[in-house]
Amino acid sequence: MIFRVLLIFSVCFLSSPAFASYSGPYSLIAPVAIDGDTIKADVPVWPGVNIDASIRVIGVDAPELTTAGCATKAENDAIRAAAIRAREFVDAWLNRNSPVVIGGVKQDTYSGRYDAVVTGAGGERLSAALIQAGHGRLYNGGKRQTWCKL
Repeated sequence: MIFRVLLIFSVCFLSSPAFASYSGPYSLIAPVAIDGDTIKADVPVWPGVNIDASIRVIGVDAPELTTAGCATKAENDAIRAAAIRAREFVDAWLNRNSPVVIGGVKQDTYSGRYDAVVTGAGGERLSAALIQAGHGRLYNGGKRQTWCKL
């Protein structure tokens, strides 16, 4: 039943060109880090209706947990270690800055994921915190730089 409501809501309401940008803000329920630049959370979009969403943090690129494809195992291991540190930083940031909200929400190029600006209770953006702490770098779309040779 909930799936049917979400499907009707998505097709009839969000597919309209007037709503191409979902905007926000939306409060997040129980956000957790997937990696340094992706979080997962329940997002209340309608009274009594929450969407389990994967959210790509706008404005930052962080190392990936999966194999980086670098020339050496040592480089790949270093990137994975950096990705784990970034994920741990994001989890701590989410807990420290609760309640967390998202805004500027739009559909990501990957199906089922959304791009959004993630902001904590004090107004700090997660993207800026990641960059300032050295766990990510500025990213505003386009081809991403390699993390090889950290």
